[in-house]
Amino acid sequence: MCTESIDLYYNPQIYSELSIGNPDFIDLIERCELLSQILVDCHHQECAKPLLRCLIAYIARLQTALGESMGLAYGIERSGELMAGSDKEWIFADSELQCEYCHVLVKVLLIHNVEHHDFKILSGFIHDLVSYIAGDLKESRFQCAS
Repeated sequence: MCTESIDLYYNPQIYSELSIGNPDFIDLIERCELLSQILVDCHHQECAKPLLRCLIAYIARLQTALGESMGLAYGIERSGELMAGSDKEWIFADSELQCEYCHVLVKVLLIHNVEHHDFKILSGFIHDLVSYIAGDLKESRFQCAS
């Protein structure tokens, strides 16, 4: 499915938190984590559509924030200011890939009707991925701070 058609299903500009200010990736992943927990508790896919629209907007914004963080870190590394002995790969690379997985799964649930059992499994998988990303990002923040 092309990118233009997904815009018919959600519009990230309607979420004031995303359009006002500049939330950092920790704030964004915590909001995604909360939304994914609520998603797991949803019993019907049709009732979850507004939640899925919101979640996909937050995941898209998180992907942007992670991309910006990776770009900034690359610039710091190129200027020689990054800590000695650090890997060439930026610590958020895995989280960025997991965000892509979540984005696709949420898009599938948003656009396609699936059986109730499959909806529950996919919702749980989205929650697990978001929780993994949250743990990864929070751990990396503490490593950077110390």
